[in-house]
Amino acid sequence: MRTRGGGDLGALLTRYVEELRVRRYSVSSLEKARFELPRLIHHLRENGVSDARAVIEEHLVAYARHLERRRTRWGSPLTASSRASAISTMRRFFAFLVSREHILRDPAQAIPLPKIRRLPRGILTERQARRLVAAPFAGSRIGKRDRAILETLYGTGIRLGEAARADVSDLDLRGRVLLVRSGKGKKDRLVPVPGRAAVALDTYLIEARPELVKRLDPALFISRHGARLSLVGLRAVVQRHGRAMGVAVSPHALRHTCATHLLCGGADIRHVQELLGHRCLATTALYTRVAIKDLREVLA
Repeated sequence: MRTRGGGDLGALLTRYVEELRVRRYSVSSLEKARFELPRLIHHLRENGVSDARAVIEEHLVAYARHLERRRTRWGSPLTASSRASAISTMRRFFAFLVSREHILRDPAQAIPLPKIRRLPRGILTERQARRLVAAPFAGSRIGKRDRAILETLYGTGIRLGEAARADVSDLDLRGRVLLVRSGKGKKDRLVPVPGRAAVALDTYLIEARPELVKRLDPALFISRHGARLSLVGLRAVVQRHGRAMGVAVSPHALRHTCATHLLCGGADIRHVQELLGHRCLATTALYTRVAIKDLREVLA
């Protein structure tokens, strides 16, 4: 059996990203492909491989080891979750190449994923959470936007990708609900917007967003350049304000924090499951595996 067309990795990456876009894959999938795969291709080229047909399993094992040595911009090693995401993105790319007959064998299918600790990590105390959402400067447009972002993530527990996809039309401040579109599992859901988040969003929509947006963009959260705020931009907002208060915090940590605070406050686990958009109750139950005694100490 012969392969179809050329095997230049750069050209094939362009085709792959276009395929994801045409098939309406999530913003997260697109950004992971655009961010992580060029790094993989650069690594392969540095090791003398530029044709997909020449890639073998040993090359990708070496890349997985390279990820273990790679550092973030702040000098810390990549987390197991970040490395697993990079390898999963790599696997999907090579599976695509096989499915389109650009290569005959998949060299990535046997590359193992790093083991990820599944218990909630990075949970903030209620005091820390309140300090975090109050950290942005309320007198600036960006500060009002950042406050709305932090209140929304903490108050609703939505995923980062769901916040990035949100449009103004998805938000009903009068009814205090947000339509979360096409999240994991491809199922839309309505989530309640708590009072503090509703106030922050109302202030942002009236006083900041009109001055930030540069064209008819439906996005709820707008970048300083006037367009939809990307996943990278949203993550930077959370991490920047976390660092300012001396706490390492990620968007997913806010989701963990939201769920944990609700459960510790007596919320029904099935209601939390619906809020978070978990298809399986067992996923939500992970949050309850932290001992109640420890939670009381953490959240006191």
